[in-house]
Amino acid sequence: MRKITLALAVALSPFAAAGGSGGPAPVTQLPQRVNTTLNFGDFTSAAQWTYPAAQTGKLPAVLLIHGSTPADMDFTVTGPDGKVLSRIFADLSQGLSSQGIAVLRYNKHYVSGPGKVDYQSFYTKADLNTFLKDAETALNAIKANPRVDPERIYVYGWSEGSTVAAALVNNHPEVAGLILQAPVTLPWADLFDKQLTDVQLPYLKQVVPDGLTNQNLTVAYTGPGGLVARSALTFALNQESLAAGKYELNLAAYDQNKNGVVELDSEYLPGARAVVKFLIETPQAPLNIYSRARALPVTTAQAPSIKVPVLILQGQNDANTPAKYLNALTDALRKSGVPTTVKLYPGLGHSLGKAPSIVQDNFQPIETQPINDTAVWIKGR
Repeated sequence: MRKITLALAVALSPFAAAGGSGGPAPVTQLPQRVNTTLNFGDFTSAAQWTYPAAQTGKLPAVLLIHGSTPADMDFTVTGPDGKVLSRIFADLSQGLSSQGIAVLRYNKHYVSGPGKVDYQSFYTKADLNTFLKDAETALNAIKANPRVDPERIYVYGWSEGSTVAAALVNNHPEVAGLILQAPVTLPWADLFDKQLTDVQLPYLKQVVPDGLTNQNLTVAYTGPGGLVARSALTFALNQESLAAGKYELNLAAYDQNKNGVVELDSEYLPGARAVVKFLIETPQAPLNIYSRARALPVTTAQAPSIKVPVLILQGQNDANTPAKYLNALTDALRKSGVPTTVKLYPGLGHSLGKAPSIVQDNFQPIETQPINDTAVWIKGR
């Protein structure tokens, strides 16, 4: 299950150490880090507080809620070669704490650290309602912390986590505000379809314009595309061969005219759509948590119930939750009279790191500006 499900999961959301040109600005004093744990019932999650250095008095605080995939508290993203691409939650924690804000983050349910996951439990037992209950536990921990100002608690949700964060603040309108990074605004099935048509199909047309063959799979896997773009191949592979460590096309299902080539518009796209539908609708399949029975409503559907100010951070070159569909949420929020601030970042992707295009969005380290904008918004409330 692991090889298949990880490739699919990365298609929805986010996996460099902090610093460098893409990371938060250097600070003269490192934040204070305090390890703790959160009791999620059948799983004890390692968690960490990040506090401003040498600062007294009650602090504003932010709870970070993950995007999809079995993510650790740093949200470590690795590429196909195993090298770390980014650690957005570690960078966010350091950047916000350096500006006077406490942050709590934690390992996702059944995750013990980067790459340390009970995959069987994660993909069969956990779903978005599980993650909402976990976020409730984390929020209670923030409320119980004597260093935190109870009137300045903020919830930050990234991608999949935007739906969890919205549901959490709707259950707890006493929080001070909601921060949504790359929110899920379209119905889940529609979002996956937009990834196919807006990112994955254009990528394949760029690298294998004459169609997919077993001979050009390496070209497609190693082409100049980001994680979402290159995950297009997962849908067309023979799963039995993949489980055995071999990469072969499922020609029996895709190659309708039996010429050894999977034509992109006429064969790949309808075939991939059928696979996505199957993975959403089939119990215990890796995308089944986004089925109607198990998913939380997307942020647009939850907007009429939101009663707190909202900050939206969106990369213009986001491959996971494309920016051109953001207005579905912003229109709904404004219709409901919710105070809404939108920050749209040209040249940034799903992680709010640099992305030359939507096809090349590759989860680079978060840039300084979104962190600064978040801190300014929190401290200005």
